[in-house]
Amino acid sequence: MTKQEARRLIRSWKMKLSTEYRERANQIIFKKILHMEEFRRAEVIFCYVSMEDEVNTWPVIAHALKEGKRVGVPLCTGDGVMEVREITSLNQLVKGAYGIMEPDSSCREIQKEEIQLGLIPCVSADREGRRLGHGAGYYDRYLQDAEFKKAALCWEKLMLDQIPADGYDICMDWIISDGKR
Repeated sequence: MTKQEARRLIRSWKMKLSTEYRERANQIIFKKILHMEEFRRAEVIFCYVSMEDEVNTWPVIAHALKEGKRVGVPLCTGDGVMEVREITSLNQLVKGAYGIMEPDSSCREIQKEEIQLGLIPCVSADREGRRLGHGAGYYDRYLQDAEFKKAALCWEKLMLDQIPADGYDICMDWIISDGKR
């Protein structure tokens, strides 16, 4: 299966997910993140700001801010290029390109070496830590030389047995889903 075929398959599966399933799965994933030793210890986290069709990260970001963690969120700055900007409040998020919420211009950049844990989006993932993104390569480029631990968040019902991967694809340290493992 090619990456494009996998994305089409996952898109068809995603359309069949009920609101109830998504909400329940989001709660389970949220609790798993909060119980991770790496999350509890991290002083600086990098987390994507979820859209409606992704695992909900808004509660994670709000919790991390409440706990006094430094929270970095992605800002796309060019074609396939992004940086991480620190927010201190959810109010600093504004609607950017493609309707994606991103940090406003007042937010300062966080350097990769400051980050201790990254929560990364995916279209799908497998148990080996491979993730399938949307195909623009923003995260794979950004994560290329990142040394922090990385966890992709994925609804169990969208996981595949094996994700097609290329040499430039960055493997995750964990896949956090609503499943038993």
